Amino acid sequence: MITRLRALSKKVLRPVAGAIVKSGLSANAVTYIGLLLSFIYALLAYFHYPPLVLALVLLISSFMDALDGEVARLSGSAGPKGAFIDSSLDRAEDSLFLIGLMFLGFDPLVVAVTLALSLMIPYLRARGEALGLKMEGRGLVERGERLIFVFVILVVYSFSFLASEVLLYLLAFLSLVTVLQRFYAVYSSFPK
Repeated sequence: MITRLRALSKKVLRPVAGAIVKSGLSANAVTYIGLLLSFIYALLAYFHYPPLVLALVLLISSFMDALDGEVARLSGSAGPKGAFIDSSLDRAEDSLFLIGLMFLGFDPLVVAVTLALSLMIPYLRARGEALGLKMEGRGLVERGERLIFVFVILVVYSFSFLASEVLLYLLAFLSLVTVLQRFYAVYSSFPK
């Protein structure tokens, strides 16, 4: 759903990405910084830092992840190797962001289910695209929406653990719906 806002996000990202390109930092370096920040997030969660601090680290890490592709395009270094590194490390970041919730006291089973579903969503996209299907934009919660959900869960946690738990359950449910949507999109593409 958020992928439809790409034109608007480019207006925000392009000037920052341009400054990064001028500084000489590569797109892969930006990707690695985002990954490092996700490890810091998990470490801070493990030591029970305030959820708003975690939300800020998640926000900066996610911003770096949004920037790396734009930096690659502006610097003319976009290619399959960088895309592979980016998408692989995205899975690690997604895992760390959700595992951090477990450290904060959320039900480990719900976190594990949400994590498994979150990993299935991009897998189904990759399998569908390998079969020649357009999968971007299919499903209720793509990566951007899931990151926003975790961010909101952290912010709400600062005021009400119960409300943040409800949001985690909602994220798990919407992730399940997305998995089913993508599975059906790929499955229904095969001849009867």
